[in-house]
Amino acid sequence: MIMKEKKLFSIMECATVNLTDKKSVDMVALHETGHVVTMYALGLIDYLAYVTKKAGAGMLGCTEVSDEYKAILSNHASTIAQAAANMHFGKDITRITQLSRTESAKLYFPNICRLFGGGSICRYYHLPDEDMCSIDYSLIDTILGGLGLIGARDTLMTYVDQFLTIVFSSLDLLTKTIYKNLVEYDTLDKEQVMQIIHDWEEYKVI
Repeated sequence: MIMKEKKLFSIMECATVNLTDKKSVDMVALHETGHVVTMYALGLIDYLAYVTKKAGAGMLGCTEVSDEYKAILSNHASTIAQAAANMHFGKDITRITQLSRTESAKLYFPNICRLFGGGSICRYYHLPDEDMCSIDYSLIDTILGGLGLIGARDTLMTYVDQFLTIVFSSLDLLTKTIYKNLVEYDTLDKEQVMQIIHDWEEYKVI
């Protein structure tokens, strides 16, 4: 059970957080915050399970998605596999094309952006740390391979970074608030993240 009794830092308390100081920034917390903020920007935040800077099992941090989201991805892959099998019988030729291209693009490209988000936010704040991106890159390469885009990661990353630069610039205060709370409490569950987002959306500069 995550300690929900802990009082979250408010939006105003996080306004002066410095995310460009190499000596003081918690890189793991910043990386994971990037994943969360990207999920929010892309409308995926309802699929967040929790975010932690102490994942263990060989991972420094983790932004975990919900079982529901995992099921959506798994079911889509199974549907494509079944449609592909039916092609041997002259069936589902049109459907496999639609599933593997149109539907896969709608499902997987936001997920690819989500995975890029950790490294992208570090690059945005001029604190690149590619070593922390190895698991993300491996997952991205697997997805791109399934889409017939083997070797396209670096090219795609350039465009994703351009898009996320606008996102991180617009959501700087939200980023700082999620980051500071993650640094303080190590782990934030969905309810806590949603509370931060709600407070940010309601925040008014006086």
